[in-house]
Amino acid sequence: MLTNADLAVLNEAYRSSRKGVETINTVISKVYDDDLALDLNRQAVHFLAFENKAAEEIRKASERPEAASAVGKAAAWTALQAATLMNTSTGHVAELMIEGNAKGITDLMKAVKKNQEAKREYCELAEELMDFEEKNIECLKNYLDESGKKV
Repeated sequence: MLTNADLAVLNEAYRSSRKGVETINTVISKVYDDDLALDLNRQAVHFLAFENKAAEEIRKASERPEAASAVGKAAAWTALQAATLMNTSTGHVAELMIEGNAKGITDLMKAVKKNQEAKREYCELAEELMDFEEKNIECLKNYLDESGKKV
């Protein structure tokens, strides 16, 4: 049986990885740099694996993963559309993805710190996801420069 702390950490891992997949799916059609598109697709596959892992643990306890609200999803989609309406440069898309990964790390860190009594394996899953998002940021930095063009 999952405790409330276990559920909180697992649900945050689920939401964070789900948001990563959704964000990549939203921007990928606007990416014209083949290298960035490949990196984003690789990231999406890993995010999906984390999403499935968290969802599986939650379902084992006969619970349902908590997805983001429909309003939250719509707001995120609208914000991404607005942010890429006039600028779909490689550097700009990379910057948006870096910001999303940083937000995911922050949200996961808060969940783990707030729920320190959660099972170690669930905290480790969240930490593994945070490490993955940090690696994504390092990868995406390669697409940034002052002019917004790929280095």
